Amino acid sequence: MKPTLSTLLVILLFKWSGAQELPLDKLDEAIAVYTSKVEDAALLNNCGHAFDGPAFLLKQAENNWLDFALYISSNSKSSIGREIYSRYVLLGQLDNTHFAREKVEEILQEISKNVSRKGVNYKLSILKSDEINAFATLGGYLYITTGLLDFVDSYDELAFIIGHEVAHEDRLHTQRKVTKLTLSTDLGDMTRMDGFAEIASKINRTLAPPFDQIDEYEADKVGFELAKAAGYNVNRFADFFKKLERYEKQDLLRKLTSTHPFAEHRKNCIHSYIDNNR
Repeated sequence: MKPTLSTLLVILLFKWSGAQELPLDKLDEAIAVYTSKVEDAALLNNCGHAFDGPAFLLKQAENNWLDFALYISSNSKSSIGREIYSRYVLLGQLDNTHFAREKVEEILQEISKNVSRKGVNYKLSILKSDEINAFATLGGYLYITTGLLDFVDSYDELAFIIGHEVAHEDRLHTQRKVTKLTLSTDLGDMTRMDGFAEIASKINRTLAPPFDQIDEYEADKVGFELAKAAGYNVNRFADFFKKLERYEKQDLLRKLTSTHPFAEHRKNCIHSYIDNNR
């Protein structure tokens, strides 16, 4: 096989990460998947940061390697997810009487009908916290804070956010983060931590921004499609980022150290998806 720029980038990334080499047949497969993503990277040129296109390409190479590096069974993922959930229950941090609980569950059920990976039982819990946040853990366990529920202005906006978190599980983002973390620590240690905040902090220290911002772009795109397919108004999906944009300062240091893209760029991408769906 004649070496190509794609091939060299993949091999370079493997050596840079200190990973074991893939078998040749698996390497060919990884490169084929990687090169198929090149056109997707070009889409970010219309709505993202100048660094996002190159980061996208490197991220796909890393993803391909992570998918082969460590297998986490469905039972293991569910076990880890249940352990984190149980700790929130033990600490009394779940709000099971929130007025939006029934609607949140309804949105989740509608959105999860269109996921690409079947067999995952999604469970969304509301956390008692003023922080504006939502996140996904292994096994389909999703969390949204009371602060975020107070922050959104419509169920359409909320549907996009829930779709975004479902997408993290559906596209294996959380699994890959855990895979990367387990290459440098004991997986069992994670389930003995005090909560997901500590786990997330360790994961973010292990990973390398801004490359992991690409997961957020993909979750936005997939979340857009999931919420749209569930019948929600796409014109309200960018509202969340419009509000975040008011409190955001943009500079190169933040771009290079943040795990999330700038809200302005994410908003622009949502608008581009709307335009492409007209």
